[in-house]
Amino acid sequence: MTRKQATNAETEKLLQRVYHLVPGLNYEVRNGIVFVIKDQDAWIQRALRKLHVKIPKTSEMELDRYGSFILQQIDGKKTVKEIGDLLGAQYEEANNQLYDRLLLYLNHLEKNEKYIEWK
Repeated sequence: MTRKQATNAETEKLLQRVYHLVPGLNYEVRNGIVFVIKDQDAWIQRALRKLHVKIPKTSEMELDRYGSFILQQIDGKKTVKEIGDLLGAQYEEANNQLYDRLLLYLNHLEKNEKYIEWK
């Protein structure tokens, strides 16, 4: 098996993954845009609030239209390939390197943000 064949096989395997949102992920959809709501509950934040420093109890992260679309498609049933097909159909301009970018974004949501997991 050549290196290219191995890479293609690995990519195909990744495209068959099924992701689901982590339990307890708090988000709202406003006008089609997803806002992920995170508690700001570190010990230093709690301590500063007791000293009457104005620190909000939550923060919001606004996803762009592609990220919002993708997060709303993650339902524990659709494969990455199916989500990519839907994204490409919804946003034709997203078709340039669609699956490479989608896999990178899903990896970020899983590893860095901890919003999703795969079965």
